[in-house]
Amino acid sequence: MRILVSTSGRHGATDTLGRELARVFEHGGVDVDVRAAESVDCVDGYDALVIGSAVYSNRWIPMVNDLVARLADKPHPPVWLFSCGPLHSADRPVNDTADAARAVAVLNAQSHCTFPGKLDVAELSHGERLVFASSGAAEGDFRDWIRVCNWARDILARLASIPFPR
Repeated sequence: MRILVSTSGRHGATDTLGRELARVFEHGGVDVDVRAAESVDCVDGYDALVIGSAVYSNRWIPMVNDLVARLADKPHPPVWLFSCGPLHSADRPVNDTADAARAVAVLNAQSHCTFPGKLDVAELSHGERLVFASSGAAEGDFRDWIRVCNWARDILARLASIPFPR
């Protein structure tokens, strides 16, 4: 079995989540390729796709939206989607973005999962710091590695139940 994990973000947190998913898949005996969303032109030969995007201002990264558009009208294997972020204070709910909902619909995705992200203010540009200051978001690493690994295992279990032509 072969899985493509494709992500895009700005500061590395989403890519790290993608690499952790890939590690769990490899531990499960799967061949995995990890590639940036903008570098994916063809998904032939893959048994599953896992696509992840960072969330900024309640939007996915444009390169991930572009990948979704490239795949929308083409045959593709089963797809799982994830979002990294947004970061909000504990008293504000985190909703799925419109971009994620659209991607679920056009790719007929198996599921979409939103994972908390990581925010290091020192890594932000001046403009990003201004947005952060007024956002109510908290600085820190909020990624839940157990939840990420469990989601990867759920994907593997689901793939094991899908009959693939050999």
